[in-house]
Amino acid sequence: MAYIETWFPTAIYIQKKLFPKSVNEKWSNRILEIQKEVPSGGIDWEGKTYTTHTTFDLKEDNIFDELISQVTDHVKEFAAAHNSTALYSCQHAWANVSIEGNYQEYHTHDGSVFSAVYYPKVPEGSGALLFEDPRLPDMLPIASIPERNNLSYHKVGYEAEEGMLVIFRSYLRHAVRAGSNKEPRISFALNFGPDGV
Repeated sequence: MAYIETWFPTAIYIQKKLFPKSVNEKWSNRILEIQKEVPSGGIDWEGKTYTTHTTFDLKEDNIFDELISQVTDHVKEFAAAHNSTALYSCQHAWANVSIEGNYQEYHTHDGSVFSAVYYPKVPEGSGALLFEDPRLPDMLPIASIPERNNLSYHKVGYEAEEGMLVIFRSYLRHAVRAGSNKEPRISFALNFGPDGV
């Protein structure tokens, strides 16, 4: 009897409601303060999202210690699901603030093993997080697929939710769709590598 095995899967880790609303509001307010003081590091980003990438590391502000600690624990859990016994630590962390029309083009996080995104503030109309099949481009795609499934999707999207954590391998190309949100959509991005490297 014939059967199908799935190898080389693309795994994405999701944890919802990681922190309560009060903590998310505290962090969001702090980032909006930082936005007034610190220039955006994303001057080359086409989508005009404000970011503290290269201008302010969240690890430098102890208000974010619990964020980094909790996300590190979840990265450890995700690594364990890969049968990895290595310890991973946060290399750097930054904030992104986007409003109507802002987006982030497809990119990877080179030099890291795991990357994470956490959402403390997600107003209505916020753009989704998109992931692309790492096997693209497909030189000769399968033809005539009326409805895609887990074996044939090329892209997948996750609607942002307040309190949601998403962890993925850093080589996975991802983007943020432009939103219609009038209020700021705030996300934190964190990169992880093995301890001692």
